[in-house]
Amino acid sequence: MEYCNLWRNYGDIEDSWDDVKDIAKWFADNQEYLSKFAGPGHWNDPDMLIIGDFGLSLEQSKSQMTIWSLLAAPLIMSVDLRTIEQEFRNILLNKHAISINQDPLGIPGRLLSEKNKIHVWTKPISSKNHSLNSLAVGFVSYRIDGYIYIHKFYLSDFGLDKSTKYKITYLLRVIFKSSSTLLILKLIIWEQWSERPGSLQCILVSFKGTVVKILSNRVLEIPRVCD
Repeated sequence: MEYCNLWRNYGDIEDSWDDVKDIAKWFADNQEYLSKFAGPGHWNDPDMLIIGDFGLSLEQSKSQMTIWSLLAAPLIMSVDLRTIEQEFRNILLNKHAISINQDPLGIPGRLLSEKNKIHVWTKPISSKNHSLNSLAVGFVSYRIDGYIYIHKFYLSDFGLDKSTKYKITYLLRVIFKSSSTLLILKLIIWEQWSERPGSLQCILVSFKGTVVKILSNRVLEIPRVCD
């Protein structure tokens, strides 16, 4: 009798952004079925990371790392490590994204919402306080225009406790002045503090592969507050 710990679910990935999008879409479309088969020691495999090869830009590479990490997918590299450029190496070595991928809960992420070609992925992760929830959230855009979209979320949209304070940590940072950043997302979160219900907080993040981790039982720490 033979055993395996991972299995391919879809077609072979080619060295292109279109293939990354196609695989991500297939996993999202089939997430209800696929999630039943994934967990610690047994994994759905969307195929290799093509980060550092020839087909992805730097920001697109962050997007693939984002999606694969949230899917709890095997992080199998296809690049020649002897010649990979440092900026792509940094993505593959991002310890925070890897920690999301390797979280001991082993729960695969899922597509939470899709609007205006902006996809929001979420993945439950381990919490030091087991009575509360922690979450990894990924924002990925498939837009090619330069328009700024404002998306509003309540913490309850992510299944988080409305009465708890949270800390938000960026795991894959973005250089906002980079010419490869096509679009900026102004993400607005209503943090429903028990002492200040409905207070408005704002985060400015890039669309291309930004990952954040929401930790429970901490103060909400963000770069700026909305006007």
